[in-house]
Parts: sequence; C-alpha cells; structure tokens
Amino acid sequence: MEEQSHKSEMRAALQGDFERLRARRQSGVSETVAGHSGPEIREVEVTAPAPVPAVAPPSWLDRIRGIR
Repeated sequence: MEEQSHKSEMRAALQGDFERLRARRQSGVSETVAGHSGPEIREVEVTAPAPVPAVAPPSWLDRIRGIR
C-alpha cells in the first residue's frame, strides 16, 4: 500500500508543477527569467587562429615506428 500512496503523492506534485508551468506560460514571462539579471553581453575581439605548419612534425608513435 505504501507504493500506491507514494504514487499519488508524486502525481499530485507533478500536477502542481504543470499548473505552475501553465500559469507562467499564460503570463508570458518565466519567473526565473524575470527575476534574474544576468551578466551584460559584451563584444569580444576575435583573433585569427595560429597558422598551421604545412608538414606536421612526426608524432611520438611515428618516431617509435621509425617513420619520418
């Protein structure tokens, strides 16, 4: 019988969660978004990536195998 009571408690909790979700959707603004003032977005200068050498140096595995 404990399982049944646990299931009904979980069902009630889920129903409450969905009711709150519906209320937030109807208001158009989420509580977490309305109450949260996040960091300001700033533009960041993007630097060019480092040039890649035309021929990569041999890896440690190539050196063990004797491939150069």
